[in-house]
Amino acid sequence: MPKITEILKNGFTVSAELVPPRNGTSIDKIVEDSKKLKEAGLDFVSITRGAGGSLRGGTLPISYFIQEQAGLDVIAHFTCIDKKCSCIENDLLDHSHFKINNILALRGDLPDSAPGVKSDSSKHSGEYDYAYQLVEQMNNMNQGKYLSRKGFDAEDFRNGSKTNFCIGVAAHPEENDIETAVKHLKAKQDAGAEYAVTQMIFDPAIYKNFVEKAREAGCTIPIIPGIRPITYYDWAVKCEEKFKIPVPDSIKTVLKGADETEVRKNSIELFSKLCQEFKEAGAHGVHLFVVFDTDLALELLNKIKN
Repeated sequence: MPKITEILKNGFTVSAELVPPRNGTSIDKIVEDSKKLKEAGLDFVSITRGAGGSLRGGTLPISYFIQEQAGLDVIAHFTCIDKKCSCIENDLLDHSHFKINNILALRGDLPDSAPGVKSDSSKHSGEYDYAYQLVEQMNNMNQGKYLSRKGFDAEDFRNGSKTNFCIGVAAHPEENDIETAVKHLKAKQDAGAEYAVTQMIFDPAIYKNFVEKAREAGCTIPIIPGIRPITYYDWAVKCEEKFKIPVPDSIKTVLKGADETEVRKNSIELFSKLCQEFKEAGAHGVHLFVVFDTDLALELLNKIKN
């Protein structure tokens, strides 16, 4: 499978983020949904890891089956906040052996943190506090540098076969302190990151400003806006109250209609135009956070592609 950076060179991309089913639920549906998305022209998907203690395992096998059975390029989310370096190396090698080379390297949430609430990185059992440290380890593996065993290996690193990870990271244009957000992205790039996907964003002007600031700071990697298509008003309120992400009044107005069918239709039209605005703002593509709503992704994909 090609690297995400190679796919981005082919023109404006449309991709989607999918969530594994709850533990104890078959993964057949997410694989079948991926086949539909592939046929509709989706460029790639990302598969999340369960955040904040949610019981959703299976990111690696789901990624593998989507790649093998649906023929769709996959990014597997990988978090480090609660892992030792040795465990990280072992888990990354599992991904490499299964040819899951496109990885989104994330700090992640603590296992017992509440959804949407930033966890205290000082209270964890892992060895890393920041995503750039995970990126560094992955970059070392790409150079054939593996962890040494104390008492067995004399060198800081043990040489081995080079992995072929294409390393993606998160970007945060919605942060109030944009200078710090840019600084963090630059640190990830310096550590070896090759592209970035933003957290939820609804305003192309905020995205464009963030990218301009990032370029001024020396960030050259592609920065893909992450968009959460919203089809009902309560979710817009949740974005602002729980996730502290502003939703423009133009979107909330569309979502206030009484007819759910009409609201969904108008929302799809609005978000397809929003994707075009991000393209005009210079984005390499858009990444749709559709969670479980494959039908929404298909409808939006059809609108955007046409």
